[in-house]
Amino acid sequence: MASLRHPGEPLVAVIGTTGTGKSDVSYNRLPSNCIQNLTKSQLAVDLAVRFNGEVINADAMQMYRGLPVITNQISTQEQRGVPHHLLAQIDPLEPTWTNGLFVREAQRLIKEIRGRGKLPIVVGGTLYYVHALLFEGSLIDSNETEPGEIRFRSQEENQIQFPILDEPTHVILQKLREVDPAMAERWHPDDRRKIKRSLEIYLTSGRRASDIYAEQQEAKQVAGDAKGPWDTLVFLTYSETDTLRERLSKRVNRMVQSGLIDEVRILHSHLREKAERGEVVDLTRGIWQSIGFKQMEAFLDGELDADPPETLMKKKNAGLEEINIATRQYARYQFRWIRHKTLKAFKEHAAMDLLYLLDSTNASEFSANVLQPAADICRRYLAGEERPQPVELSDTAREIFATFENQNTSSQTAFKVKNCEICNMSLPTEDSWIKHINGKKHRRATGRKKKLALVPVEIETPPEEKTGSTGREVDVSLSSEP
Repeated sequence: MASLRHPGEPLVAVIGTTGTGKSDVSYNRLPSNCIQNLTKSQLAVDLAVRFNGEVINADAMQMYRGLPVITNQISTQEQRGVPHHLLAQIDPLEPTWTNGLFVREAQRLIKEIRGRGKLPIVVGGTLYYVHALLFEGSLIDSNETEPGEIRFRSQEENQIQFPILDEPTHVILQKLREVDPAMAERWHPDDRRKIKRSLEIYLTSGRRASDIYAEQQEAKQVAGDAKGPWDTLVFLTYSETDTLRERLSKRVNRMVQSGLIDEVRILHSHLREKAERGEVVDLTRGIWQSIGFKQMEAFLDGELDADPPETLMKKKNAGLEEINIATRQYARYQFRWIRHKTLKAFKEHAAMDLLYLLDSTNASEFSANVLQPAADICRRYLAGEERPQPVELSDTAREIFATFENQNTSSQTAFKVKNCEICNMSLPTEDSWIKHINGKKHRRATGRKKKLALVPVEIETPPEEKTGSTGREVDVSLSSEP
């Protein structure tokens, strides 16, 4: 059993990849034909109903109002009377909130909810929001490091004051290399947002982001356990890859039936109006990054251009397939974040006994496998009673945590951006590097180079896949195929 600990300031967080059942109406209330309708607040709402809680949304896209389908928002009926905060709150044309702004508002809401004698429950798939909220001093690690005095300044203000921030990415990167080479080395050369933000921090504060990060890490080590033991209970919902892929595909179909195309038309119309007024729109930020908009843009352009019906149908089907691919890719990105960021942070905070993985693979057993164990664990947590160890919850939890343990305890060096000279590409992570050097494109390019080379050319091969404690391969990364 997990050690007895009565939370001084109780907080529950529900995280996981898209489509694993973090939110939505309780399954024991759903008709059988709706059993696959997993959305982002399922578990959170059930816990809020049971334990007099209020939900704080931590999904960046679901903060936008007027677009409930494309952002996959929980409906009023599905909320079951539970107050939801930061949901459908900001105008679609506003930029996405920074980590700093989200943390400030979430902390304010948590305090207010506790003041009402209720339990705050944070839920969402924007994992860098949740990470920044739960782990103090982690803003830099989630690419949003900012000194307190500039944390809430708008990027528009900064761009006016420092015109270089509007220059091409390679120009900004070169400047960052001059003023903060350590930070420049962290980012992919094409990752404009991270490169720009790092330089922005230097220009507005006069301090290097890498120095701020080092100070934060030193402060965390010095502070140690000064603030007392970890108090937050976290549930991680997880579904096996094949099941999740099928579930996500069905969800896209339901979104189309619920009016996805109409909402995309609204956004497309806003974009056209801005273009006609000569306004420049940054399509790399805000609602424009929601899955569904850019994938259907060719279809909507075709409608306005009066394309033939058969051409329109082809563009529509191609767009829907791109939505399916993008959704699966996003789920993989979320799980990689959990593997490399969340688990590592929990280990550093000695809080693994408060992180519970719930297997939502079998939708027909969702109540038994997810809702009931979560309710029992939450009840024990709030009462300060002994809880089961996370690895005891299911075979899936035991195997995945064992795999995480093996990965995190193995000797690893910090990964730096690698450049493939053969393919003229830069790879920002170990996963992307391994995938690239084992891919068909790299192998073909290497084969051609070997034929022309005067000396043999070695091909770097990826390390073998880790296995779980049972010896069989454990799926912890989702399929690499689209």
